[in-house]
Amino acid sequence: MRISTRSYTSQVFKNIRVETNDPESGLVTFTLKAQVVETFKVAPRLVNFGKILQNQTSVRELVCENRGGKPVRILSVETKPPTLLSLGEQAPFVLNPGQSRKIAVKLSSGSSEGYVHGYVRFKTDLEFLPEKVVRVRADVKKQQDTGQ
Repeated sequence: MRISTRSYTSQVFKNIRVETNDPESGLVTFTLKAQVVETFKVAPRLVNFGKILQNQTSVRELVCENRGGKPVRILSVETKPPTLLSLGEQAPFVLNPGQSRKIAVKLSSGSSEGYVHGYVRFKTDLEFLPEKVVRVRADVKKQQDTGQ
């Protein structure tokens, strides 16, 4: 039996029910408990810029951390859409065990109104985690006229 731990970050409990032909115990339940450890952690998991005015820029910070026992190579860091999002650093880097690094994410709201979405994608050398995606969103509000 395989269980995906993709969206879990701490303890996972799963109940497995097995029906038997034994009249005294027709239904047996096994409980599986697992501790999920993020080897490569990026916080926050969602970057919410909240309300931002048209044609403004705002910066938030991501913290990357190696919680594993071996170095993690970050092969690339990219943003989509590049017209909306940019990074303070995009060069490949290595995180040694216990090491962390901050990366600035800059949002340029542009002239459109409404909700905008994007993401930051980290590509790694980890076989079990080739990439990690952090979602980004903002609510772009109309610039108020100053009226003269």
